[in-house]
Amino acid sequence: MRKVRKTILVTFIMLAALTAGMVWLLKRGSSVSDDLAGKIAQEQSDQNEERAYLTEMEHKAKELQMSGENKNVLNFDSKNFYDTKNSVSARERLNRVIKRITPSFEEPVIAANPFGTNLNSFYFNFKTESPGMVRYTVTVADQSVPDHVRYINNGQENNLSKTHEFTVSGLVPGMTNFIVIEVLGSDGNVKKSQVYKYRAQGASAAVKLSVKKGNSKENIYNGLYFVLPAGNKEIYAYDNSGILRNVTMTESAHGRRVYQSGDSILYQVSDTKVVKVSGIGQVMGTAVVAGYGKIRDFAYDGYDNVYSLVRKEKRDYVLATSFQSGKTKVAYTFPKGVQAVSLAMQGGGTAYIACSAPESIIKLEALTSQAPRVALILGKKSDWKKIPSAKNSWKKKVTKDKDPVNWQLKNSLLNLVQDRSNGTVDMLSTYLLSKEKGTGIVFTVDGKKKSTAINHSFPTGQSSRCSCEVYGGHFLISNFDRGVFAEYDDRGKVTKEFSMGKAVDAVTKLSLNGMCFYGG
Repeated sequence: MRKVRKTILVTFIMLAALTAGMVWLLKRGSSVSDDLAGKIAQEQSDQNEERAYLTEMEHKAKELQMSGENKNVLNFDSKNFYDTKNSVSARERLNRVIKRITPSFEEPVIAANPFGTNLNSFYFNFKTESPGMVRYTVTVADQSVPDHVRYINNGQENNLSKTHEFTVSGLVPGMTNFIVIEVLGSDGNVKKSQVYKYRAQGASAAVKLSVKKGNSKENIYNGLYFVLPAGNKEIYAYDNSGILRNVTMTESAHGRRVYQSGDSILYQVSDTKVVKVSGIGQVMGTAVVAGYGKIRDFAYDGYDNVYSLVRKEKRDYVLATSFQSGKTKVAYTFPKGVQAVSLAMQGGGTAYIACSAPESIIKLEALTSQAPRVALILGKKSDWKKIPSAKNSWKKKVTKDKDPVNWQLKNSLLNLVQDRSNGTVDMLSTYLLSKEKGTGIVFTVDGKKKSTAINHSFPTGQSSRCSCEVYGGHFLISNFDRGVFAEYDDRGKVTKEFSMGKAVDAVTKLSLNGMCFYGG
């Protein structure tokens, strides 16, 4: 399955490092033992055979009630929840309640989806007398549904704190869910425990995906698959067992991207709006692109700007929209005849653009300056001779490599492999067609030598709309038209394959570590 055309030693070194990355993440600024690190990783795999469910929970668990005499959950108005001001107002209301009652583990502040962003989620806030870390477990009576276990990332040294604020997600739609909240010591032992129950609202998506075990001997990596279905504005998150664990609400459209950047997640909520949302679901910023039609693709520079691909009057542009000021400016105008389909940001004002006409990948630099420039072009020199330019300036920009010549990039979704960028050498991934035969590839671009090297090749043969992205040391290849996605190991073997049973617009995998969860 794997066809390596050029091997770079550094790649394998970094793959080995990424395989051990879980332990590094857990031990960074922490004193957790290797045993506890392994335990956390295993528990958060969403594949454990051991389950917390007990029949006695049916009667002993505290029911989360949003009305009536036994009401113990705060309700919030969820109208226009992607308005940053409304999200700030919800935060302020929570702060007032917390200040007034000083919540404890036994009597916490609980709010039902206070920011309106995630269906069937609950905000928790409480204090403990001594420092600890919080673990929550979502379990149901259905034995075919593995437990959903997550350790909360509280941002404190050794992940120990007396103040605990988090959002519980992972409830299975349409089922009675039992939520076990536990406070643990630094050794991982349970200090306090409480069980709640809630009948979760149903969802329009399948609760269980069709799952096939592959022939890889490697375990699937921890994380959640974010699925952006065709013809449906919501975003669905599925676990490693194919169970629906979260429904992210939008306004009218979800686009093709979901990014995690530090302690925030970014995604579209309409054809023209990108939002930045915190780990508890609060909207921290909105970027609205007006006057250019639909956002065709977007990326984030990690600081303030959303860069988007748009088309106006048969001309393509890269726009930069500031979260802070709300202003949009043209960062780059493509020459007439160039049609851009996808972009990937590196930071520092550098971006890679996949184009369907001419078939090529462009590296842009200095997008934050007044004079952005084309650094190189992967494509055919003959195609670029036809594009208007002063003194035929494209000629020196087009690489002589043979690899890009036959690439068909009409439906490509370009991804920059951030953790594997090295000086002047960048690593990217995409799914491309060559003579109607589909291949997922991971390739490097040497900006200094203006050359490319294909590091990993997955010739699946699928000719539909597909994507290929790197996740740790694994590779996620998705067939959007079929609604099928699979996680491959480094040898090109499938760990697991999932099927939605209908078309999707995009699939990506995120860990949410450091944003919501700790380690794993």
